[in-house]
Amino acid sequence: MNELQNHVAVITGAAGGIGASIARLFAAEGATVALLDRTRDSLAILTAELNAAGHTASAHPVDITASASVETAMTDVVRAHGRISILVNCVGFLRTGKIDQMSEADFDAVMAVNVKGVWLATKYALPHLRATGLAGGAAVVNLSSVSAYIGTDTGWAYTVSKGAVSSFTHAVSQELAPAGIRVNAVAPGYVDAGFTHQSMARNPDPAAMVARANSLHVLGRMGQPQEIAQAVLYLASARASFVTGTILFVDGGFMIKR
Repeated sequence: MNELQNHVAVITGAAGGIGASIARLFAAEGATVALLDRTRDSLAILTAELNAAGHTASAHPVDITASASVETAMTDVVRAHGRISILVNCVGFLRTGKIDQMSEADFDAVMAVNVKGVWLATKYALPHLRATGLAGGAAVVNLSSVSAYIGTDTGWAYTVSKGAVSSFTHAVSQELAPAGIRVNAVAPGYVDAGFTHQSMARNPDPAAMVARANSLHVLGRMGQPQEIAQAVLYLASARASFVTGTILFVDGGFMIKR
């Protein structure tokens, strides 16, 4: 317990299944959590839940694709809590369609959220992370995906975007290491949350879809959001003080089975 005592953690995509699990775990481990998402109602509910449990949390509605909105959110976090020492880029967006059928608008939306959004959040958190720097164990953890490393058909745009997140992690870890900022990523397999639930809602046979998703993993099941959160906690914490530029697969053996 209290692995993140005295840290201020910004979590983008905090209203989603994985993001909310990260927020709850970080708060339980002593962090002050600043929750960023575009969904105001869900943010308000999660923030109220955490504060009612005796934690310190604040909500910051944001358009992760808009520079001014992200900059304002980071400024507001520092105004509320004094600093930023951890950034978790958990925001994600999915649109599917074959290469010759996907609209330009859908492609642009995937890239704007999953790639540009990660860059913007890092860019505007960076001055505050630098201020924490060598003395405070500053860290960035990005959410990539096993999708970055496999070929898909209608999910190709998401694959490309998550490949960019992994490459961003490798590149930026080198630039920020001298400032004492570690940059890593987690690559989950299928998770029982978020996009999987959205796909189930659209699928005429949700049970068959879940069975197939489970079968793709050596462990015979999808991951739970809390399991992804534990991996993010590790990379954000002092336990990973000698880890940077790494993609940590938390995939139940998905990549091995592939």
